[in-house]
Amino acid sequence: MKKIQALFRREWLQSFNTPVGYTFIVLFLLIENYIFFYGFGSNSFWDRKSSDMGVFFQSVPYLLLLFVPAIGMRIWTEEKESGTWEILFTLPLTEWQIVLGKFFSTFFYVIVTLCCTVFIPLTLSVLGDPDWGLVFSGYLGLFLLSSSFVSLVLYFTLFLRSQVISFLVGFLTLISFYLLGSQRLIDFFSSGFIKIFSIPSHYEPFRLGILDPRDFYFFISLDFLFLYLSVIRLRYKR
Repeated sequence: MKKIQALFRREWLQSFNTPVGYTFIVLFLLIENYIFFYGFGSNSFWDRKSSDMGVFFQSVPYLLLLFVPAIGMRIWTEEKESGTWEILFTLPLTEWQIVLGKFFSTFFYVIVTLCCTVFIPLTLSVLGDPDWGLVFSGYLGLFLLSSSFVSLVLYFTLFLRSQVISFLVGFLTLISFYLLGSQRLIDFFSSGFIKIFSIPSHYEPFRLGILDPRDFYFFISLDFLFLYLSVIRLRYKR
């Protein structure tokens, strides 16, 4: 555990060694606040005149499709570009410790960013009376969704050396997994079976305030699957 903590601390400090780490958070907050309070067309907070946070929990996943690959593109490629890739394998760390250290540092970065949006429900509490049960379940859903996004990006960018390509591959991967649950795709295959593997269909209950153990199991299983695949890939590279 101490070795994972040490790697976590190293990765976390590297995220804020340059202004880039802060810039991503600020950009995320500016875009999300604009979408929620001003929206597009007549879908602004002032037009809705409601303390409901449905728009927030609908829009954040789409921002995460861009945000997670943007911060995840450096997870492995920075090691390869800086020449510390080989050094990483000489350290007394197992593959699981390396993968978990990288995963938790990136995931925690996303969690901190999401927590910075908490002033939105706080503002709503001043202007109205938001449903705090829905707020809690919505944020819980976002945390689980983010963990799966990070584990997916962590695995697929492991094969690449360029940060730009890593971003593009990470973005396309998340888009592909997220669109897996689109109604058009379900109608095309004429089967609801595909919804079992759909990320949106397991996130939606959290947005509606429904805490179903099957949705927890889905996200945790998805995390474990791609973390395990990352470990297998590292063992092959080692």
